[in-house]
Amino acid sequence: MLTGEVGTGKTTVCRCLLEQLSSNVRLAYILNPKLDAIELMATMCDELGIEYEPGEKSLKAFTDLLRDRLLENHEQGLNTVLMIDEAQNLSVEVMEQIRLLTNLETNERKLLQIILIGQPELQELLAKKELRQLAQRITARYHLKPLSLKETASYIEHRLRVAGIQRPLIKSSAIKQIYQSSGGVPRLINIITDRALLGAFVERRNTINDTVVKKAVNEVLGNYEEKKSSRAGNSRWWFAAASVVFVILLSYIVVKQALKPADFVEEKELSQNTESKTQSSSGVDTISEMRSPLVRATTNDEVAEQFWQEQSWDRTGFVSARNLFALWGVSYYPYQSGEPCDYALNYNLNCDSGRADWAYIKQLNRPVNLKFSTETSGHFWGTLKEIDGDYLVLQFADNEVRVLPRRLNPLWQGEYQLFWKAPDGFNEHAKKGDSGATVRWLTDAIYSIDQVDISPADYFSQKVEDWLILFQMENGLVSDGILGKHSVIMINNHVIANIPKLVNDLSVAQRGAQ
Repeated sequence: MLTGEVGTGKTTVCRCLLEQLSSNVRLAYILNPKLDAIELMATMCDELGIEYEPGEKSLKAFTDLLRDRLLENHEQGLNTVLMIDEAQNLSVEVMEQIRLLTNLETNERKLLQIILIGQPELQELLAKKELRQLAQRITARYHLKPLSLKETASYIEHRLRVAGIQRPLIKSSAIKQIYQSSGGVPRLINIITDRALLGAFVERRNTINDTVVKKAVNEVLGNYEEKKSSRAGNSRWWFAAASVVFVILLSYIVVKQALKPADFVEEKELSQNTESKTQSSSGVDTISEMRSPLVRATTNDEVAEQFWQEQSWDRTGFVSARNLFALWGVSYYPYQSGEPCDYALNYNLNCDSGRADWAYIKQLNRPVNLKFSTETSGHFWGTLKEIDGDYLVLQFADNEVRVLPRRLNPLWQGEYQLFWKAPDGFNEHAKKGDSGATVRWLTDAIYSIDQVDISPADYFSQKVEDWLILFQMENGLVSDGILGKHSVIMINNHVIANIPKLVNDLSVAQRGAQ
């Protein structure tokens, strides 16, 4: 059972849970709890895809259908979950029916897990004597409390940082006032702070002080003091002006976004492509096919701004981690799934990070997250997802761009992070004299690449070392005959077909940066 006051984040927690459910979960999610017992059972059947006779009114019939599906799911190793939001609106009759559902079980386990989410009145409801049996079956309870002053400050700072703000924007006294006015309720914190940001924009302030917050609180919560009519008029005018300016600003952003194409090419190439024409079969001149270019940028900051356009910049690397995981077919939720490298281990992926140049990145031939920076804009992350001829294809949040490597050189100082697959039993390195699963993987790879049969297959012999030294020399690695992670990555380029690569044609990837 999860409870909390209005606006404390119950629905947010619920959505977070829904986003992270594994594939072996079958969920019945009930949003409207104002149902009778029959309607509850019918809704559960609808959610779980259970067919029943139209107009069915028998609780026994619904219970039998539900029991059969739960047993079927159990046999297939599936977990069935019933989640009810706004559960404080459930009637005593329906609560009793929920209790009866908890009786559906095998000798080993319950067939149905139930999550109740509601306001504090849910606790009062379950305190009723007639519901004591259900209350005793609740194995975990949590009550979401409002944030403290310190938590409120951290929360606002986090929201601003995610939005791309790196400097102090709201004075501590103003944050204290936001906390006092909102009572620490996240929803009210969001609304008041949002209105304060709008007010500061209208008044052309670089920081938000107590005065701006007071106006925001008055507009949001209606805490108007007795004022003269002129001052009341001024307050209404302040909000009206803010609304008008906000609409104008929003229109400008929409138009600007619509006019911005999605790709980045050199001005010289743009001129050539725009002027070049071909003769179609019908004799009509047509413009040569080309990608729409971005407006030419002259400074590093302008380049960075055109990468991101109107999106929030990824300062932490979490958004880029989401994009990199997606290339591996893994769903990652920024700020929820934890540190990317720790999360990767759940999917048998390892992290590699360090510094390199374009030639070495091409040699590794893996999609990679790159850390960029400019003197004014600070640092940010982006995902290099493909090499298309001379161009790099990068993704910044939801925006994809194509750019020549030399245009990125002033922004990228060589820092990278990528994911890779390690062979079974691999622990940092393997060398001559070792044996085991990793060595067996290596000898299998040698046979796959060069059809060289090595025996015994699980012993790192002189013959294995000789082959590895030659492979390392050919691929620009330190030719020490020791199997390290970069040797594994490059061997995988030859032996694994279904891993994401920057270039699928190895001959192209091995040319290196020009």
